[in-house]
Amino acid sequence: MLGSLRNWPLFFSQCFHHLAPGGWVECQELDVWLRTDDGTLPESSAISQWCRNQEEAAGKVGMSLRCTGEAMAGQMREAGFVDITIKEFKLPIGQWPKEKKLKEAGAFGLVAMLDGIEGLTMAFWTRFLGWKAEDVAAELVKVKREFQSKAIHGYWPAYVVYGKKPEVADGGKS
Repeated sequence: MLGSLRNWPLFFSQCFHHLAPGGWVECQELDVWLRTDDGTLPESSAISQWCRNQEEAAGKVGMSLRCTGEAMAGQMREAGFVDITIKEFKLPIGQWPKEKKLKEAGAFGLVAMLDGIEGLTMAFWTRFLGWKAEDVAAELVKVKREFQSKAIHGYWPAYVVYGKKPEVADGGKS
């Protein structure tokens, strides 16, 4: 739901309100800031600039595409949830991983990015950053080329965070 909510604390508060005691809420989110563990993605890369532009555009409409498991867990805790669990994953882009499952996931991730990046980018950059459509398209050619490079070992940080509404109302929040 990243990129569709402006107020995550309100979202978790509403989840808490509408759940029965003992009910659970789970969120699965990506941090839309590609990372590497080996320094293969320079700050000057087209992908890094794409990430910065995406976050800047989101900020212009009061949203963020940045996400951490700890932030979601904290917002859930504030809403009243307990037994909160955070699971972190790395979703690779491309077939650079050595492990078979990650290599396969990376292949799917690459196809998703190559097929979907224009839809993720065009409205944001033209409406909120003032870019011309042809300039966005030209920049995306560079970004796609980098995504396809086996020299860049990029992944999206992904988080699964879930928590429970207490069985017994705690502090009158039920």
